[in-house]
Amino acid sequence: MTIETAFGHRSGPLSNALGRIFSTNVVNTISVGVFSLIVLGTLALAYFNPVYNWDILAYVGIAVEDRLETAEEIHATAYKEVQDAASDLQFYKVTASIPYRVGQYENPEHFVSLFPMYRVKVAYTEAIKILGDVAGHVHATTIISTASAALVGFIIIVWSFRQDFVQGLLVVGPVAILIGYVFSAREATPDLMMAVFSLPAIYFVCREKPLFAAPFLYLMFLVRPDGILLFFALLLASLALGKHRLIYLGLFVACVFLYFPVVGSADHPGWWTHFYFSNIEYQDDMRGFAPAFDATLYVKALVVNLARTVQAYDWLMLLAVFLFGFVLLVRSGREISKGQWIAVIALTLCIGGKFVTFPLPDDRIYLPYMLPLLLVLMEIWRPEFSYPTERIRSDQ
Repeated sequence: MTIETAFGHRSGPLSNALGRIFSTNVVNTISVGVFSLIVLGTLALAYFNPVYNWDILAYVGIAVEDRLETAEEIHATAYKEVQDAASDLQFYKVTASIPYRVGQYENPEHFVSLFPMYRVKVAYTEAIKILGDVAGHVHATTIISTASAALVGFIIIVWSFRQDFVQGLLVVGPVAILIGYVFSAREATPDLMMAVFSLPAIYFVCREKPLFAAPFLYLMFLVRPDGILLFFALLLASLALGKHRLIYLGLFVACVFLYFPVVGSADHPGWWTHFYFSNIEYQDDMRGFAPAFDATLYVKALVVNLARTVQAYDWLMLLAVFLFGFVLLVRSGREISKGQWIAVIALTLCIGGKFVTFPLPDDRIYLPYMLPLLLVLMEIWRPEFSYPTERIRSDQ
């Protein structure tokens, strides 16, 4: 039912009024304004009310380990820096909330034995070291998270203008919160920093310019090495669609050659050992810990974390909504370029591959892949919430 049929001949003035109030320019301005408020609110929370999780202790410890000689010195320095910055409640949570954290607080050797699993995030840990010399290592994590949140917001706005889905920001803002944008900005984690590079990388993938995407892909990988999954997923998608196959093959091979020095220099214990620690059972001391692969434990971890994901997190539900929306866009006849096809296929495979290889349920883990997938769908859909201008012209 249209306004005309509902209100008869009096609808002309009403249509004109609605058209002026909800014109394209007005709705575009509202969209950017609402999204900007979400970004600014996130920046305020990230900078003035950060969350200190246990991981920050490991990152601070890694930042100071090169200049200290013993595990005791590293342990004392890391815990002292976090204690000085955190509230009493926050410090209690990272030192005494569960027996595992009590053990780490009491034993410097056990604490340092965990570093290889964090040291592998080369770009993130190096950024903390560099900024830490100026601002302090704990505050450095806050600066990185805040700056990353700002850059992600800026990139999203630029992408929306360049691909003409500015009004889609009304959708992107709330969904980004569900994906973990605000939460990630407040924590000392590399996820938002990774998104700073995954977003422009996928933008250029959609534009069918893989060589422009390459430097951003490698920077993303250096922030968190599971980024190699996106290289592999892009290769599979390009092979399926017959577009830029050799380029994506070359990028993946180069990433594989880069992967081993990165992992080796960090003394990383290996996939299964890290998987066991994070998904099956915490270990107080990682020195010499090398469990044999157990298929039963692997499947159990997948099932348990899948149940946790469904019960307490949003990323899997949102992924299903994204893919359902993509199917509707395809069925409606929307024009979809090969670059966009490659991006959607690759990001979907990457998200699934990330869970299968390391099934942590947290939304923030998947944010670097979910956000660009959302933006690809927005540029295909290009939603408009302004009042149709054709109706105004027909009433005049």
